[in-house]
Amino acid sequence: KRGVFDYIMKPFQNMQIIVQAIRRAVERKQLIQDRKTLVEDLKRTNDELAHHRQLLIEKVWKADEELAQRVKRLSILYEISRSASSITRLDQFLESTMSKLSATMNNAPCILWLLDESRKRMRREVSVGLSTLEHVPELIGRDEGNLGEAVRLNRPRMFEPSAESSDPVFRQICQREGAVSVAIIPLSFEDTVLGAFTMFFPESFTSTEEDVSLLAAVADQVSVSIKNADLFANQQRLFRETIEALATAIDSRDHYTGGHSYMVTQYALTIARKMGFSDDGLELIRVAGLLHDIGKIGISDNILNKPGKLTEEEMGVIKAHPILGRMIIESIEALKPAARIVYHHHEHFDGSGYPEGIKARDIPLESRILQVADIFHALTSDRIYRKALSLEKAIAVIREEMGTVIDPEIGNIFLEIVETGDFRLENFHSFPL
Repeated sequence: KRGVFDYIMKPFQNMQIIVQAIRRAVERKQLIQDRKTLVEDLKRTNDELAHHRQLLIEKVWKADEELAQRVKRLSILYEISRSASSITRLDQFLESTMSKLSATMNNAPCILWLLDESRKRMRREVSVGLSTLEHVPELIGRDEGNLGEAVRLNRPRMFEPSAESSDPVFRQICQREGAVSVAIIPLSFEDTVLGAFTMFFPESFTSTEEDVSLLAAVADQVSVSIKNADLFANQQRLFRETIEALATAIDSRDHYTGGHSYMVTQYALTIARKMGFSDDGLELIRVAGLLHDIGKIGISDNILNKPGKLTEEEMGVIKAHPILGRMIIESIEALKPAARIVYHHHEHFDGSGYPEGIKARDIPLESRILQVADIFHALTSDRIYRKALSLEKAIAVIREEMGTVIDPEIGNIFLEIVETGDFRLENFHSFPL
């Protein structure tokens, strides 16, 4: 208990015993000291190893987080690129892209602005993550404030509005959203500015090279998609104008049926909308409606404008126009989906029509819709052989032909449109396609 580890018995026999005992005591003390030093060294080494191990773990965690961020950011670029090729509507693509970008940047609120047609103002196109749009204008002058400056210089800008900006728009947005920093990334294509997107960060945004690269890559992808959408819209407009010109050329051959293709298209679109057709479905109806009589381009004016009853041979020529129409339309790749609709638009529900005599649901749905529209306009317009029928008489004919010529389901939908007041003859003369 008192630390004694040896002893000498009295009486002392000789000095040798005393010397040996003292030597053992000194050696024992040294051993104890050495052991204590060794234990301390081992403890210190273990503490250092634990420290280095913790540093290594932290570095691995940090590297793992950085890798996860890189993977996440590469993923968003991949998803945006895939969306650009799969989403046909620009507004859907922009909404999807801004949502993905916001999620990647810790759900930072963002706004996408595009130059309007005048190129003098920027329109708020998409907003994601904002608590309110109360202080966000729909339009901003192209050269106004921080946004205008970034667009004018065509380079990204990142700043703290409270410290660097007197721009009331961004100051109010930051106050409302609790943001302390803003990033403005211009959108441009071949040095032509298209707009910009802005992001609002709740903490000071210390941009890294990866952050800047990601924002720039997203801006490039959005810019290319916007430009592609413009080119596609121009192609679609040219396509529509070409089809409408063809329809006008066909209708102009008979002054009694001038505008027939246009009006049939209007009626068919009204029915199709009532039936819940998609945008793509409506576009197909529109193309088929405008071109449904294109096969008449191969019929002589003498037959088309004959005031009396047609002979059997002349009637055979008339009945060939859906066949010729399909041949013409199928020769143009972009119009092929409309070919079968045009080909069957004179079939009857009971199978007594032409050119194939198919019946009921064997007739394409779009053809059955077009048939009702075609019959109704023929009844309510002047022809060389008779005057136009009144709306009431035309409806009576439609009712009479339901189940024989006309699909009853579509006929009832058409009558519902008429009865609910959604249909007025005079409304269609200025109705936009």
